[in-house]
Amino acid sequence: MKRLYKKILNLFFKVPVKIEIFKTFIAEWVAILKKKPLYKNIRWTKEQQKEFDEYWKKNYGKKISNRWHRLYEASNGVHRIDYFPEILYSTKIEPIFNDYTYCTVYSDKNLNELFFDNKVNGVRTPKCYLSNNHGHFYDCDRQLISKEKAIKILSNIGEAVIKPTVDSSSGRDVIIVNMQNGKDVRSGISAEEIVKKYKINFTVQEKIKPCKELSTIYPLSINTFRVISYIVDDSIEVAPVSLRIGGGGSEVDNIHAGGMSIAVSNNGMLAKSAYRLGYGDSFEKFNKHPDTGIKFDGYKLSFVEKLVSTAKRLHEMTANIGTISWDFTVNDKDEIIVIEANFHGQSVWFPQMLSGQSFYGENTEKILQSIRK
Repeated sequence: MKRLYKKILNLFFKVPVKIEIFKTFIAEWVAILKKKPLYKNIRWTKEQQKEFDEYWKKNYGKKISNRWHRLYEASNGVHRIDYFPEILYSTKIEPIFNDYTYCTVYSDKNLNELFFDNKVNGVRTPKCYLSNNHGHFYDCDRQLISKEKAIKILSNIGEAVIKPTVDSSSGRDVIIVNMQNGKDVRSGISAEEIVKKYKINFTVQEKIKPCKELSTIYPLSINTFRVISYIVDDSIEVAPVSLRIGGGGSEVDNIHAGGMSIAVSNNGMLAKSAYRLGYGDSFEKFNKHPDTGIKFDGYKLSFVEKLVSTAKRLHEMTANIGTISWDFTVNDKDEIIVIEANFHGQSVWFPQMLSGQSFYGENTEKILQSIRK
């Protein structure tokens, strides 16, 4: 009886995950079909299709659609049979590699400071001035405070970044303010209005100033690196690294908000071209930054190897998680800043579009065989 009870209880725990996977599966198919005009002209020869089918049958156990591969190829002109399709990552890799319960906890951005701040020498998280956790306000020392005191702190905090900490993605609802005498000097919104707007689960953090190497490319946004780490066998590896860059006077660099992205080699060299990808529905390409005129090809960043090693080390400290999408930048004191870590709803399409490389590289067959089991 006790055994049966445990089985039934375990089944109920799995239901939310199964529902989420099903919803994601439908969403991925809807998205790729909508993008058909982008890849419909990519036609494979019979030999290419045969090679593709044999590769996936051998390593994954069955044939798959080539739509995602053709979409990536349409953006960068590089044909590969070992690209990793977004639908397999979102419906297979994440659910298998990442424990759902742990992901839910780790995804609360109010906990980033506790998990990642100063865990590696020279690596920290943005300083938190004020936060709201489940309706309760905390000051910079994580002491409970009243709503009135929170408004008072916010009123003269100066430049800061305000963002939601739960169920947030793609820079949604992130604002940059300069609070003086109770109001944001640019928008005129008051501290009371900001608190009312965000209501619950948000953080107010320092505005990071980018290092010289990044601000030379574009000075108004922090310019963020996406480093995706994953466990394979007994080691932690990383997927192709990318850099998000702001433009057009914007202070944010999110690719869904008009920012551009570019592949970065592990030794710090930028690729020849950056792209405005939108939601994977735009391939607008730039060989130099349209605002600053900085040429991308040949531009080297000195700290990328350290970013990669930092991602690997922090991943080792994050229990029950097999794949993490890290957002890093480097500030004007040459410190690595962990902007956030992503555990739910990660993506593999843009690193492959930007780099023309397989997401898992030489580990692709191992990964496919592991999810096949």
